[in-house]
Amino acid sequence: MIEADYFARKRQELGFDRMDALQLAQAWLDAQYPKQARAKKLHQGVLRVVTPNASVASELRMRQVEFMAAVKLADTRLAVSIGTISEPV
Repeated sequence: MIEADYFARKRQELGFDRMDALQLAQAWLDAQYPKQARAKKLHQGVLRVVTPNASVASELRMRQVEFMAAVKLADTRLAVSIGTISEPV
């Protein structure tokens, strides 16, 4: 017999919740900053966002509370770095 929380545990173990959160974050970034920022990684409570534009990076840091509330990651820290972004695979 399968335990009641088996599928929830497996989903978390496989990282599906992180992928859902990354997709939601990328959708928000695309709406606010089209082709200017990429949600790269969500690991150990830190969401990493990359942008080649310093002004976008600064604006994202200033809008961190709004951004995290919009993507429902209030307990997550935002790390924004400046670098090249690649198109999603």
